[in-house]
Order: sequence, then structure tokens, then C-alpha cells
Amino acid sequence: MSSISFVSARRAIAATALLMACALPAQADMNFSTGRQGGSQYPVSVALSQVLEKVPGVGTVSLIPGGGAANIVAVDQGLAHLGITLSNSARDGIVGNPPYKAKTENVVQLYALQAFKVAVIVAEDSPVKTFKDLAGKKINTGPKGFTIVELADKLFSMAKIKVNMQYLQIGAAVEQFKDGNIDGFVYSPSDKFAAFIELAQARKIRLIQIPDAIIDDIMKEDPSFYVTQWPADKNDYRGLSNTSKTLGYPNIIIANKNKVSDEQAYAMTKATAENMEVLGQVEPDLRGWDLKNMATEVGVPIHPGSMKYFKERGWR
Repeated sequence: MSSISFVSARRAIAATALLMACALPAQADMNFSTGRQGGSQYPVSVALSQVLEKVPGVGTVSLIPGGGAANIVAVDQGLAHLGITLSNSARDGIVGNPPYKAKTENVVQLYALQAFKVAVIVAEDSPVKTFKDLAGKKINTGPKGFTIVELADKLFSMAKIKVNMQYLQIGAAVEQFKDGNIDGFVYSPSDKFAAFIELAQARKIRLIQIPDAIIDDIMKEDPSFYVTQWPADKNDYRGLSNTSKTLGYPNIIIANKNKVSDEQAYAMTKATAENMEVLGQVEPDLRGWDLKNMATEVGVPIHPGSMKYFKERGWR
């Protein structure tokens, strides 16, 4: 090969490499504000970060500690590109409800994940037949500070009843229920909730329906909730005698609308849908999960890139 031909070949190779580099999406390392270690959001965040790091245009996904309102504030302020949170918390930020001091104007939803659903549980042989029959009963809602405690207070207020509220951790509450020391639960389990699966093996239980009028009023007031059924599959709970219409509020993945492009949002949403089995390895509710639930609307603006993917799949 002549020296001229050799130089020309090198230039051609360099030009081709440059064109290929320009064709690839630019890498953009991202921060992901996750839930507290030990909570259900944390392992999902870890698995999800591993999925997203393989998406072209997404570099390293670094998990940063957060939880609750902190995740939403971090995303809104651009300290995190992505975050995981509950739909009702994100909605409170959008409208500027406490604990937010101002509206979170930069937060958008990429997609929804598994839901938490309000379950009103009593013993099968309990005299409680309706929601109003809970009046005066010992009802456990979980420790103070949990979302379900505030929601249960609202449900009881709307039903114009007072109960003897208990604030035990769920494990202790299950044992107290088995011993007959509490009368029931108003709790927000996922569809495959280990503590209640174990309870249903030890004792026959029954669900109480939240009145339709209260469900409708809650949803009018706060579109982060939606109508669903708990559990999705009654066969997961051996001693449960029925299912019940109820309110659901999912985990959602949020993004800063200015830091995550349409192309990145589309690619990350698509990658998550195509790798849901990876998340299912750490979250049982996502095993065999209906992917169209990713497009669940909860009153938080959806990123245009994610919406493009949902429309392509026929989910919106």
C-alpha cells in the first residue's frame, strides 16, 4: 500500500469512527434518589439502576439516600435526575400541600410500578359487617408517620366514626390480632404481602368494603388514588374469604423534566418494561405484573418521552 493510500485509509477509519460516535447518544450520568435501606423501595431502586445503566445515553446511575418527601424535593431541585416515591406524595408536591413549602414544578412521572392498596381486615367470625361497624373497635393502622395512618384518619372522619386506633408495627399487630387483642386492620399492603399471607394461613379473615361514596370522594379530592381490588389473586391468601374493591396508590418513578430528555425517558421506560423480570426478582408483586399498569395516571404530569412509549404500546 502506498503512503498516500495508507493515509487515506486512516482518515477514512477516523471519519467512520467519528460518525459512529456522533450517532450514539451522549452519556449522561444520573443520580437516583431512593427509599430508605430496609424498606421495599430500596431493593427495587437497586435493581432498576442496574437495568437503566445498560440503556444507551444513560451512564452510571448513582443511588443517593432519600425517602418520602426528600426524594421529590431532590428531583425538583435537580439534585437527582430520578427518584422513587408514592403517588400521593408526588401529588402533594405538585399542588404544594404540606410538607412542601412550594409547588414542585420540575417533577414529572416516568411510569408507575406496583401499588399499595387499602385493606380493611377483620376475623371471619367478627361481628363487623360494614365499615361503620368498625366504630369503637381496636383497629391497627401502623406506626404514626406512615401514609396509611393519615389516610385511615381521613376514612374514619368521612364515615363519621371513631375507632380505638392502634399504632403497632405490622408484625406485632398480626400477633395481637391472632390473640384477639385487636379487632382488625386498616393497612396498605401490596398484592403479595408476606405478613398477611402468613396471617391468612393461621386464621380465617375477611375484608370489609370501604363505602363507594367515600372512595369516590377520595378520588375527586386526590387523583393520585385509583380504584382497584385487593388482593389481585385471592389464591395467594389461603384463609381469606373474599376480595374487595378499594383504593390503590402506586410507587412511581419520577424525573426532573429539565434534566431527563424525551429520548432518555422513552429509552428508560422501554428498558424497564422489557426487563420487568429483573425487578420481579426483588419485588414479588412485579412477577407476572401487567405492564400496562406502568401507564397508570396519578395526577402527576407524565414525561413526554414516557407518554410516547405508552402510546406506542396502546396503553394510553
